[in-house]
Amino acid sequence: MGFKSVRNRAIKAIALFSVTVVFAGFAGAYIHPENVSASGDLYDTLYDVFRDKSGDPDDFMSQEQLVKKMLSNCDKLSGIGYTYGTQEHYLGCDGFVSLVFRLTFGTAHDFERYRDKFWCKFDYQEEHKQAGSYVDRYDIYRPGGTSVTWLYENYIGKVIEPRAGRKYVEGMTNSGWVDYLEGIGAQPGDLLFWDNDKKDDCWSHIGIYAGIENGVPKMWHASAIKEEVCKQSLSEITCDVGYLDYVLIVATTDRPASVGLYVDSENSERDFSFSVYKDSGCSDYIGRISSICTLSEQSSLDNILIYPNSGKNAYERTLYLKRDMSPFDSENAGLAGDDQNVYKLSIKITENDEGTGTLTYTVYGAEDIRYYCGGTVGDFDYLAGGPVIPVTDLR
Repeated sequence: MGFKSVRNRAIKAIALFSVTVVFAGFAGAYIHPENVSASGDLYDTLYDVFRDKSGDPDDFMSQEQLVKKMLSNCDKLSGIGYTYGTQEHYLGCDGFVSLVFRLTFGTAHDFERYRDKFWCKFDYQEEHKQAGSYVDRYDIYRPGGTSVTWLYENYIGKVIEPRAGRKYVEGMTNSGWVDYLEGIGAQPGDLLFWDNDKKDDCWSHIGIYAGIENGVPKMWHASAIKEEVCKQSLSEITCDVGYLDYVLIVATTDRPASVGLYVDSENSERDFSFSVYKDSGCSDYIGRISSICTLSEQSSLDNILIYPNSGKNAYERTLYLKRDMSPFDSENAGLAGDDQNVYKLSIKITENDEGTGTLTYTVYGAEDIRYYCGGTVGDFDYLAGGPVIPVTDLR
């Protein structure tokens, strides 16, 4: 028996023992979650569960904000040491996912970090909403850990459907992972359940999909092999870890559409420059688009994400264009004007039968509500995206 085979058997034994200890510790203390899908319809994403149970769905964070916070908190926990069982200062895979959610929703109280350890007090009135239960108000994590098997048994097929069925992935290469993840529409922030066999009785690992970086799909997790919380390529995990043979991916958010803006210089009499923001206060910056490009400006902005509306019958988003005082390095800077007006760009994409969509857009003054321009783009491949919305000087 080779060294790698011995090592894999040892790792598998440790992992299965870890899960058994964690699950056994939770079994006597927790009850099943309340029926969050009481209408009989399963949720599409975990975001839908969170929003529905937040108590104020109209004021809940956006899907984009949720993913941004989750991944930021994954990075915040990077390097914390690995453990199993009691997770007071170190983290197992389930405790890592739990703490990411608690930090994201602001229910982790007095969190502190020192080197490879953490401290985090529980506020039981805030975190334990159900009488007699340690299940929190979102029913998706529990203080100290999620228990991978508990989460699977109580959620998959009962509250939410996975993005796709169980997939055999042992030894899958990087290109194989890319094809699979893109094929099922996996998104950063999704949960990855791992198992060593085809049975549903015990799931051995869980992590958070980090997205594709420079062509390499990665996952945040508390790794028994690396002995710490880390971001690791999925191909490395499935080639080097002998007990992670199957994966099942649960959607945290919807698959967004993608759209881009481009400079329409042919229909502009003067040079112009706009900074593009996500919010009306012009504080959440996306980028700059200008008819005169420098290193700080672009002739187009690609891959702006648009998530479905609450009814999920269309993709909708509003962006804000703020006129810059002048384009950088422009010989005719005065032509850009000095008004710094803000314009509201409303975008809507409805799906067609052919797998493409019809995109409509309108530009109004953010304050005077004056209509400036608009248009329609038919048969737009909204998943692939591309710069299809023209931007002029708007004067």
